[in-house]
Amino acid sequence: MELDDLKKQLYKKDGELKDRPEPPEEFEAGHLSAPPQAPPASQWTGEVEKGLYLTIKQKRIAWFIGLGFLLAILTFGGWLIWQRWYSFDAKGVALNIFGQERVVSGEEINFVVRYKNNANTELKNAALFFSFSSQSIPSEMENVSQQGDLTVVKKEIGSILPGQEGQAEFKVRVLGDKDSQQKFFVKMSYRPANFNSNFINETEFQSVIISVPLVLSFILPERIVSGQTINFSLRYLNTSDVTFSDAKIKIEYPDGFVFENALPWPSEEKNVWNFSEISNHEEGKIVLKGVISGNEGENKAFRAQIGSEKDGKFIVYAQALSSPQVSLSPLFIEQTVGEAENNQVDLGQNLTYKIKYKNTTDVAIGPVVITAKIDSQAVDLGTVIVSKGFFSSSEGIITWNASSLPSLESLPAKAEGEINFMLRVKDKLSINSFSDKNFTIITRVKIDSPNIPLELAGTQLAGQNELSLKVNSRMVLEMKGFYSDKIMPNSGPLPPRVGQKTTYTIYWQVLNISNDLSVATVEAFLPSYVQWQGKTYPKDENIKYDSSTGRITWQIGRLSSATGLLSPVKLVAFQVGFVPSLGQVGEITTIVKEARAFGIDDFTGVNLSALADDLKTDMPDDATVGFEKGKVQN
Repeated sequence: MELDDLKKQLYKKDGELKDRPEPPEEFEAGHLSAPPQAPPASQWTGEVEKGLYLTIKQKRIAWFIGLGFLLAILTFGGWLIWQRWYSFDAKGVALNIFGQERVVSGEEINFVVRYKNNANTELKNAALFFSFSSQSIPSEMENVSQQGDLTVVKKEIGSILPGQEGQAEFKVRVLGDKDSQQKFFVKMSYRPANFNSNFINETEFQSVIISVPLVLSFILPERIVSGQTINFSLRYLNTSDVTFSDAKIKIEYPDGFVFENALPWPSEEKNVWNFSEISNHEEGKIVLKGVISGNEGENKAFRAQIGSEKDGKFIVYAQALSSPQVSLSPLFIEQTVGEAENNQVDLGQNLTYKIKYKNTTDVAIGPVVITAKIDSQAVDLGTVIVSKGFFSSSEGIITWNASSLPSLESLPAKAEGEINFMLRVKDKLSINSFSDKNFTIITRVKIDSPNIPLELAGTQLAGQNELSLKVNSRMVLEMKGFYSDKIMPNSGPLPPRVGQKTTYTIYWQVLNISNDLSVATVEAFLPSYVQWQGKTYPKDENIKYDSSTGRITWQIGRLSSATGLLSPVKLVAFQVGFVPSLGQVGEITTIVKEARAFGIDDFTGVNLSALADDLKTDMPDDATVGFEKGKVQN
């Protein structure tokens, strides 16, 4: 039936569908159908049918698994984004140094530092720090600092974009000993654009010094005679094509060497020579003269160094050493002073000089003449006493010869002898200016003969010896007391009375003679019955009182020579109070115990001291007090 006809029948009033299909017989009422047959074995099993229908629990598990998988995908994606934009690996920044591996000391080397930003982010505030041994010198002194033993040169770079590269140059005059390893370090500091903290990359480079172009050499004899004057020289040579600016040569003398002269004269003290420059291939010489003394067989080391001064430190380019051996001259002589401990003497001290002489050869030498020259303003020449010799006070020379000492007519092989003389150090030195200080007593003894034995032809016979004694300064301390005083007026009964307070003004005065002193101090103690009144003069003097011990301490500090002679005496005053007790009636009582001044002599290094006796109530320096008014009364 056509679809249109079907619709007409279906919607027609009282319509009835014709030719309607009849239901199957098995669906009719009362009809019994056969039991259902099982499906073939090859069809769906029971397990498969069960898997197609999930339980609620299984659905939840599946849902959580899916959610976890989704979160893992999101996390991994976020990590990739963070890695791209918010992480940084310093290995992505390349840094290298390029230079010479073998260098000549003093040569100027150009070091190239190359860098590249291989990271994905911009580097900001980038800077290079090139460091090396402080012995070497940078060619440019801008942005140079000292960090321990290293010199550091800084160069600002600024920003470095991703993929950008660049380089910086550092010129250094490399200095050091031959075969020394010289290390050079570079650090680059920067801040990645997506970070708030700085990163540092670093690397290093090493060079070896293969030669030193500056050469020093001494011209000295292999053997020297103790007590004799020696002339020697130091040769310097620049073998390179480089000019060395602001160079210095320093010479270290051995013990027992006394410098006398040099050509050219030293620039500093007696052992430093300054050169504005030493040109390429320049050669020069320093000639020196001095007296050497020492024991037979002893080696005397002369050391020379050439270099430059940097930040107060001497940088050595090259050095030389020569150690001639001391041998005895044919005629040997030496002198000693038993009273001069550590070669230091005091004003007014008596000194006895012992001179020992000897013929060190296997042949007789004669006649022999011995002389001793006294060179000092600190010696009272009128006190010189000579045994078996003659003293010329106008020349300050003592002479011993065969006429005064017959044994000098001929001095047998290996023969020896001893002579002596005495003198006294002045008690008062002549000080007319502030340069009159640091006095010494120098004596030079010499033994010689006009006749040279044939066996010693061509040999210098003379022997000599020099002895220098330092004269200690002298401190003088005075302690005075007054009742009648204008600076610090006093009060109380005079004579002092039991139970009543009487005050006194005490003065300390310090003089210093010939050498500067340091750490000068004066100390004294007050008895328990004397009170510190707390008044001092001048106000700025450093004087203190310790009530627990009764000690008064005056810290002077530095005390110049000629204090009290050419400059005013050093002075301080303070006030004390005395309340007598019955047990002191009729007595002259101590007000301040013995005072002591002390200080260190800057010239001799000796600890000096001076004493002042106890100060009592009779106040001997105050004419208004005296013995009677000093006695305690009831």
